[in-house]
Amino acid sequence: MNYNYNINNINNNVKSTEEKFHELLYNFCYVKINNEIEIKYKYFKQINKFEDKKYILDYLIFVVENVLKKYETFIVHVNIEKLTLLDIEKNKEFVVDMSNVLKERFPDKLENCIIYEGSVFFKQIYSFLSIFIDKKTLKKIRFQE
Repeated sequence: MNYNYNINNINNNVKSTEEKFHELLYNFCYVKINNEIEIKYKYFKQINKFEDKKYILDYLIFVVENVLKKYETFIVHVNIEKLTLLDIEKNKEFVVDMSNVLKERFPDKLENCIIYEGSVFFKQIYSFLSIFIDKKTLKKIRFQE
């Protein structure tokens, strides 16, 4: 048996796991065009299995900072496809932390937040979630089919 071949396969699998993680991270949050940032919840759900939420929030901050190097404000598109009630409960603290960090770190920099793929269910509980978001930011949030 060729042991070097097996060791190389193991090393390749380790690398591919890291590459998959970075791909997931990029697919979760990236600059869509100009000052528009895309966030896709379905990738957050997968990333959350690899890394803690602090790392994910740091990455989000990194993306926003890079946009703000070129633009005065940013627009965020949030795709919440596959979001469930259990997901909301598990990640409520992260959403609150993310909102607070972005508000404190980038005051008056959010131009709009557009939420896509929101189910009727999500729209119903949005009123509950909105108590954690300041009124100024709430005015910038809208739903789009």
